[in-house]
Parts: sequence; C-alpha cells; structure tokens
Amino acid sequence: MGYSYSAPQWLLVFFLYCVLGWCFETTVVSVKQRHFVNRGFLRGPMLPIYGFGAVLLLHVSLPLYDRPAALFFASMAAATVFEYIVGVVMEKLFKVKYWDYSEHRFQFRGYICLQSSLCWGFLGLILARFIHRPVEWVIAALPFRALLAVDVLWSAAFLADVIVSVRAALDLARVLEELDRLREQGAELRQELSETALTRLTNLSYRVEEAAGELAERTRDAREEAQARTAAAAMRAADLREDIEQRLDEAKDELAERTRDAREEAASRRAAAAKHAADVREDIQNRLDELQRRFDERASRLSRTRRSLLRGNPTARSAQYDAVLQKLKKHLER
Repeated sequence: MGYSYSAPQWLLVFFLYCVLGWCFETTVVSVKQRHFVNRGFLRGPMLPIYGFGAVLLLHVSLPLYDRPAALFFASMAAATVFEYIVGVVMEKLFKVKYWDYSEHRFQFRGYICLQSSLCWGFLGLILARFIHRPVEWVIAALPFRALLAVDVLWSAAFLADVIVSVRAALDLARVLEELDRLREQGAELRQELSETALTRLTNLSYRVEEAAGELAERTRDAREEAQARTAAAAMRAADLREDIEQRLDEAKDELAERTRDAREEAASRRAAAAKHAADVREDIQNRLDELQRRFDERASRLSRTRRSLLRGNPTARSAQYDAVLQKLKKHLER
C-alpha cells in the first residue's frame, strides 16, 4: 500500500476522517444515552481530533503495514501522546474537560487510560489494513482539479465552523472564569455574612415578609383583573354570538325571498315562452293554410286553363301546362 500523498490529498484524508469519527462517536454515545447527541467541539458533523489522529496514525502505521505488532504498539503510543496533549491544551484554553477517564482503571489525570490506549492500537491496525483502503481509492480516483475544489470548499466550511465554535468556547471559558470569580466573591460574602448574620438575617426576614405581602397583593389584583377580563370577554362573546345568529337569520330570510322571486320570475318566463311558442305555431299554421288556399286556387285556374288549351293542340298545350305547373310548385316550395 502506498502512503506518499500530496498535501491536498492529506487534507482530504483529514476531512474524511473528521466526518467518519463524528459518525462513529455520535452513534455510540447516542445509543448509550438513548437520544441523539451531537458529539464534538464543532457545530458541524466533524471531529477534528479524529482527523488529526487518523493522519497521525496513518503516518505511523502505513510504513509498518507489513509488521502488525510494531504497527499496533506504534499506533498506541503515538495516539496516546496525542490524546494527552490535546486534552491538556483544550482544558487550558477553554476551561472545559472534553473527555474524562478518571473513573477508568490505569488512567493518568483523566486524559488517558490503558483501555483507550489499547483501543488506539487496535484502531491503528484496523485503520491501516481495512478502513483506509476505500478512502485511498476515493482519493486516488479524484482528478487534481476536483480534489482542489473539494479541499477549498471543505476548508472554508471547516474554518468558518472553527471560528464560530472557538468564539463560543472562549465565551464559555470567560463565563466559567466569571463563575469562578463569583464563587470566590460568594465565599468572601459568606464570610462577611457570618460576621453580621443576625442583623442581616433580621433585615432579610423583614424584606421577605414585605415582599410576600406585596406579592400577595399583586396576585390578588392580578386575579381580580383576570376575572374582570374574563367576564368582559364572555359578554363580548355572547354579543358576538347573538349578532352572528341575527345575521344568519337575516341571510336565511333574504335567501328565501330571493329564491321565491327567482321561482316566480322563472314561472312567468316559462308562461311567456309557452304563449310565444303557441302564437308562433298559430301564425305558422295560418300561413300554411293561406299558402294551401292559394295553391288550390292556382291549381284550379291551371286546370281550367289546361282544359281550354287542350281543346286546341292537346300535346303542345299539355307540355306547356306541365312546365307552368312545375314553376308554380317551385315557387310554392320557396
């Protein structure tokens, strides 16, 4: 296995193991506590100590890939020293102990313990022989420009998260320092109170009684005001309900009236339409009767004319008569 990586590749290795470490530790702690726990110093899904630890272990373990025993002890020693240094520095800077092995056997000042060191050794062995293989394939498969783009974007997000988290941690450190100072002042105040305890306790009891009386009075006033507001709200609700019911009744009456008017109007329109249709039918029938009468009169005249014509030249006059009769039929059809 090769382990000669470029600087961008080592940077991507760091980020990948930051995320993998966060997933591992968050899962373990969340399962133990039976609810989701976002582990780590940063706000995002990254644990830098795993990234630095993985890079350190890879530098130590990859050259010893073919010597498992040496790889195990070298990883255990390097990671234990790294864990101790990081624990001390972070507690000095941020006044918070981010892990504590004080309850474990064979521990040193709560920063390191034998169990953790053995786990680091096994982790270095597993990391070099199993975990790092797919990571190495991903790194080797990325083109150089894509690798640089991923490094730049991830670095920007990581630095922004670090800045925000460091500010929050420093603010927390200042708060803790302030709490220590207040604790010291509290000790001094307790000592001062012990000297004049009777007088100050008496004054305090008077103030407590006054405060209790004032609180009772304000509570009574607030209760009376709440009752008055409740009664006013009930009255407004009753008035509003009555107004709504009145408007609903008016709306129902108006709707019934409009429905009745619409029905009457529809009935009158239907009657008018029926009368108009009857008038139109009667007019059409009269026209048809008139046309039939005219046709009968003309047919009678033509019959007489035909008979008079047939007396002269029956054949020619019959043809002339038929032509006139056809024109008359066409005229009547139009």
